Amino acid sequence: MSARRIARVLKALPLALVLAAGGLCPSVPPLGITPALAQSDWFRPPGNVGSPATRQAPSQQRQAQPRQQPRRQQAAPQAQRRQAPPPQRQTWSPFQPFLNLFRSDQPRRMVPSRPNDSYAAPPVAAPPVIAQPAVPRGTVFDTAAAARDESDAIKEIVLVLGDELAAPLAQGLADGFAADRESVAVVARTEPGSGFGPLSGFDWISKGRQFTAGEQPNVVVVFAGMNDLTPIDDPAGRAELFDERWRDLYGRRVDDFLLGLKLAGRPVVVVGLPPVEDPAANERNVQLNALLKERTERAGLVFADVTDGFVDEEGKFMMSGPDVDGQRRRLRNADGVGFTRAGGRKLAFFVDRHLDALLAQPIDPAAAAAAANPAEARPSIILLTGGASAGARTLAGAPGAPAVATPAILSGRPEEPEPARALVSGAALPVVAGRTDDFRWPAGQPAATAEPLVPAAPASVLPAGPLPNAAPAGTPASGAGVGTTAP
Repeated sequence: MSARRIARVLKALPLALVLAAGGLCPSVPPLGITPALAQSDWFRPPGNVGSPATRQAPSQQRQAQPRQQPRRQQAAPQAQRRQAPPPQRQTWSPFQPFLNLFRSDQPRRMVPSRPNDSYAAPPVAAPPVIAQPAVPRGTVFDTAAAARDESDAIKEIVLVLGDELAAPLAQGLADGFAADRESVAVVARTEPGSGFGPLSGFDWISKGRQFTAGEQPNVVVVFAGMNDLTPIDDPAGRAELFDERWRDLYGRRVDDFLLGLKLAGRPVVVVGLPPVEDPAANERNVQLNALLKERTERAGLVFADVTDGFVDEEGKFMMSGPDVDGQRRRLRNADGVGFTRAGGRKLAFFVDRHLDALLAQPIDPAAAAAAANPAEARPSIILLTGGASAGARTLAGAPGAPAVATPAILSGRPEEPEPARALVSGAALPVVAGRTDDFRWPAGQPAATAEPLVPAAPASVLPAGPLPNAAPAGTPASGAGVGTTAP
């Protein structure tokens, strides 16, 4: 071999080694690498590297070329090739597998774990589902008859009267109080926009008596007054809000309403107005609550103050807060006045703590009969003269009045003193001769069943002639003609 040929071989040797290491020459395996490893996918470049088409040998390319087709058949493919964009040239590097590890657009192949694989990750347990406590859903009935038709166990009725705020209160009582007692039902009679004032379009003074007489409830709950915070106009002039005349007019209407409920003999709970978001309106509610509390307690009824349940520790209005279960929930509506379902339940909490004691009170049968009859519900009339009238009583001690059986006589205790029997028990005073209330005739005589005070003289004892010492006729009376002598 000539020296020139040896030099050419030595010059081509490094190039062959580089091609063998890169895998571009499959016939010459890399140094230190087995032919099987050199043919693996890791070191083998993709088939489309180097040109848009697959690399082929020059002889294969010549064999793959199709025969020339007629120009008409080649016209359409040529037009398509003109419109299609040229394919991008594919490149490859020996370090490409390492670079692919850091590319985010490469899909990752997930290898499923084998059943017996000791390195398989343990299954992740699903987080426990915490069941929310069930919210009681009580039923508010329109009438007591509908409640009794629903269940034969209903024996006690709680009647709620008032404006639009009374509806969530009734629902709260049904959810909390009546839900725990099978014998209790809640009946609501509400009228939105109403109140106790004279400008109210709904007359609660007369309707309150009708509802109480018709439903025959065991307890009456009243929640109204929000729509009454306006001046009162009457023929005498205009009474501004909370001035002396306004308080007198409004207070008398509240007294008339409460009197109608009290005459029915039913316990009554008056609920005060709750705090609201508007500071000016909240101050008006505070003043009205003071008036309602004064009139309610004067009538001997129960007043329920709900302010503490809807303010925070600083006494400020709160839209959300703890409910009756201690969970923080939304209590008021977006307007800052109405109540949510949880707010109504908390509102009812301040009422139902009085209901157990009030339901245990017996109902007066006479008051129940008076409530059923509107004539009996009017104040009692003392009957002096004339015929009988509904609800009338006879004046104690009048002639012909029935004897009153006093508790002392019935119990066998010592008889009460005469003034107490006359003033307290209504017993008739003893007859005194000569007094203006002595109606016996002849005057001074006892009753027909008793002996006369002066017995009558028998006719045979009296002389037939003139009485002894009787002056003859024509004689002047005693004292006449004193100081004169007979002729």
